[in-house]
Amino acid sequence: PLHKPPRTFQRTTYAPGELCQFDLFEPSAEIPVGWGQTRRGWLLTAALGYSRAIAAALIFSKTAPDILWGMRRCLGAFGALPETLVWDREAAMHRGGGQPTDDLAAFCGALPVGWIILDPRDCQAKGLLERAHRFIRSSFEPARSFAGVEDYQAQLDRWVAQRANPRKHQGIRAVPAERLIEERQSMRPLPERMP
Repeated sequence: PLHKPPRTFQRTTYAPGELCQFDLFEPSAEIPVGWGQTRRGWLLTAALGYSRAIAAALIFSKTAPDILWGMRRCLGAFGALPETLVWDREAAMHRGGGQPTDDLAAFCGALPVGWIILDPRDCQAKGLLERAHRFIRSSFEPARSFAGVEDYQAQLDRWVAQRANPRKHQGIRAVPAERLIEERQSMRPLPERMP
C-alpha cells in the first residue's frame, strides 16, 4: 500500500512483576572523570511496568559489558526480578530479526528471565522510559554540578530514591515507591550471585 493505516494507541496495563523496560539516555553535558577531564556518558535507565519505579546507572560505552553491568545494577536497585526484560534495537543487545545477542541471551538465561526485542522505529512501545527521560532532563540535570563519576551516580541514586519514585505518578495515579513494594511480592528474588 502507498500509505500505512494509522496506528491506534491505547493505555497499556501491566501485571505486577511482568516486565522491565531498558533504554539508554545521553545526559546533556559530559561527565567529570577526574583531573579536569570529562567524558561522554550514558544513563542506562530501567522502569518496571506495573509500579513505574525507575532506576538508572551511569555507563561510558554502548558495549555489551557496560550495558549488562548497568542492567545488573538497575535490577539490584529494584531488589527482585521481573518475568521479562524489554529492549529496543540497541546494537549491543540485538543482532537482527528480533533476536538478542549472545551476551543478552546468556545474561537472561543466567537469571533466568525472558526478553523482548521491540520492532524497529517503535519508540512508543517503550513510552515508560521516554517519559522518565524527560523527567530526568527537566528535574535531575538542571542546576547540578558533579565532582566525578561516583558523585554523579550518588546524586542520581538519591534523586531517584527521594524525588522520582516517591512522587505521585500521573499515569497510574499512585506512588511508584509504594507500588514497588507490592510488585516485589510477585517478582522472583535476586540470585545470590548476579551474572
